[in-house]
Amino acid sequence: MTRPQGQDAAVNPLTSSRAVRLALTKAANDTVGLMLSVSSIGEEVTALDDMLGMVDDGLMLVALERENMLAGLIAVDVEFRAAILEMETIGALLGRKAEQRAPTGTDKMLCEPLFETLLSAFPLALMGTPLEGWLDNVATSAKIANARAAGLVLKDCNYRIVTMNVDLGIADRTGSLMIALPLIAVPEPEVAAPPASVNWDSAFQEAVSEAPAQLDALLHRFPISLATAQGLRVGSVLNLTGCTVNSVCLLAKDGKMVAQAKLGQLAGYRAVRIQDAPAPELRELASPTPDMALSLPEPDTLDMEQTEKMAITTDLGLADDTPQVSGPIDGPSDEMPAMAAMPSDLDLA
Repeated sequence: MTRPQGQDAAVNPLTSSRAVRLALTKAANDTVGLMLSVSSIGEEVTALDDMLGMVDDGLMLVALERENMLAGLIAVDVEFRAAILEMETIGALLGRKAEQRAPTGTDKMLCEPLFETLLSAFPLALMGTPLEGWLDNVATSAKIANARAAGLVLKDCNYRIVTMNVDLGIADRTGSLMIALPLIAVPEPEVAAPPASVNWDSAFQEAVSEAPAQLDALLHRFPISLATAQGLRVGSVLNLTGCTVNSVCLLAKDGKMVAQAKLGQLAGYRAVRIQDAPAPELRELASPTPDMALSLPEPDTLDMEQTEKMAITTDLGLADDTPQVSGPIDGPSDEMPAMAAMPSDLDLA
């Protein structure tokens, strides 16, 4: 009521000790009507020998089973055992301390209802605490005579021990209850390893070197007639003009040139060696022969008949409206115009 308005109540997280205290208090009250308070709780992890060293001779030992196999034990001191028996028999606690005596089978039978209720309440009560799963599927079994007998039947491993000291609420009567079960190994979360540095050069080389590749070796390509192709027989020889052993081209599946190679042999098989393309060779042209000179036309030589016609037309100096001569001009003709129309000094011979 004194909290400022709008402020939420503080949330107290449930701890393992608080969960154990609540479970024991409720189990004792619900089964035998015993009102008690848990004064302290201890927790530790020890080996089997150290755990047995904590068991006194006066404690009542009851075996605990998990999946029908002996797993651990529960130990109750004289005062707590006597308080349970008093509540079961007379319904109230006596005002004096309990008598020191060895536990019997009847004591174990009368205490079993409280043990079973407590063990069945632990899984839900311990959920979300460090003890979660430690007391799951656990039930009481036979009574164990002493610590020496417990050492002979229990597994040699690490045990988690939870000790609960209780105040019975009468005079100086206090008791204790101890539960010992094997430690449950909690798997550590897997931490992803940092990615290793990758050498991309070597990784690329390893990935590509195993990839299949198909190359075609082309030595020479030239056209031939259909008649020549049909006339090919075993032993026929085709002249590869201009082709050398350095003329091999390696082609990819799409026909593109990949590399230049040289033709050779290896272990009796045809082989090619990848190499740079040879440099082009320059050769001198052959000097022209007399026959070649005669066969070449003179660039400035014109047809003689055409030359004569051009010369005559220039010398006549005919006007644009003068009729043109359509016949030969080297002799008289009936179709020619009168000679009086031409200059008198024109020599047509």
